Parts: sequence; C-alpha cells; structure tokens
Amino acid sequence: MNQTRITTALFRNRISDDEIPFFRGAMIRLSGGDALFHNHNGDGFNYSYPLVQYKKVKGSAVVLGINQGAVAVERLFGMESTFSCQLGNRNIELELASIRTESLFSCCCESDNTYRIRYWLPLNCENYKEYQQAEGLIERIAMLEKILVGNVLSFGKGIGIHFEFPVICRILKLEDPGLSRYKNVELMSFSAVFRCNVFLPEYIGLGKSSSMGYGIVNCIRDVK
Repeated sequence: MNQTRITTALFRNRISDDEIPFFRGAMIRLSGGDALFHNHNGDGFNYSYPLVQYKKVKGSAVVLGINQGAVAVERLFGMESTFSCQLGNRNIELELASIRTESLFSCCCESDNTYRIRYWLPLNCENYKEYQQAEGLIERIAMLEKILVGNVLSFGKGIGIHFEFPVICRILKLEDPGLSRYKNVELMSFSAVFRCNVFLPEYIGLGKSSSMGYGIVNCIRDVK
C-alpha cells in the first residue's frame, strides 16, 4: 500500500493572488535554491508534478509539501518560525502559524469523493480551439472531464502511485470561466465541483501551474 506524506505550513500573513509568485521566490531563496522548491533542473523547467506548492488558503500564505517535498518543507521550517522577506513592493516578516504532517494511505484506493477545484487551468492553445468549437455544454464538460482525469493521473504518477482501476471524474457543477494570467498569457480559469473515484489530499493542485495556487482541490461533503 502506498503511503503519501503531506506537510502543510500555514503562515499568519495574508497575501494576495498576485503575491503568490513573490512568495514562491522568497521560499526558494530561503531554501538556498533547493530544486524541490523551484521545480527546475539544469536544463530548465521540470515538467514532473511539483512536490512543493504555494497557495493562498482563506487569505493566508501556505506551503504544501508532498513526499520528498514534505521532508524538505519540514526541514526548512523546523527550526525557525519567522522569516524576513520581500513580496513585490513590501517587506514583511513571515510568521509561521502551524506546520502539520499527515501520512495518507488511501490515494491509491478506489473511493468515491466529491471535490471543489478553484482557479483550474485545463486549456492550452491547442485544446482551447477544440473547446471553443464544441457544439454544446455537454460536449465541453466531457472534454473537461477527460482533461481532469489526465491531471489526476499526472498527480498519481508524480507521487509514485499507479492506479489499478480506471480513474473517473464527473463534473457536477461548472461555474462560468474567468481569465487568469499564466506566463503573461491570459487563459480561461475554471471553478467546478466534481466527483472522483480517487482520494485526493486537501489543498493539492491539479493541472497547469499547480505549484502556484492554481487548480486547488478541496474535499466537500454536501453538494448544494
């Protein structure tokens, strides 16, 4: 049975969406350039699933570590609780509110759960055209569900899990898309409620730019 280790470092400081890249930069500098914190290799960007992710959760800054990333986050924040850094134009003292580590065994087990995903970026230049050419909402949702399954499979592969059953995602609610800026390009950003037969840890990211606050997943009990 696979064990997945999740470490969540929650800060007292409130940050804006625009400050998440600066927050990431501050954590990279604090780590001394550890590759887990920037997800790059010697040749450029590492396209594997990011094991350290940066979020805004209920307005507060969060660093999430998975497996090797969890160990790195624990090591970085294990001795100090305050850190001086610069977020864009402001200098602040980051204050660690809590750090929590969980060991999860059920990521590889078939289990029907309902989730909310926010700021999800499922479309690129190629499939955006396909999405726009879809005849109706049903066809568009089917396309997004297929992409979501791919995102879950990428998550599993990135943390060393092979699912022994077909992964299924069903979108239950889909909000009107907005626009989010990704690498100076505006992309359609979706929020949705979906059901999946895989257990997904709280606050992990799925899809494009999941290391920087996009595609945040929360488990929900009731769909209203």
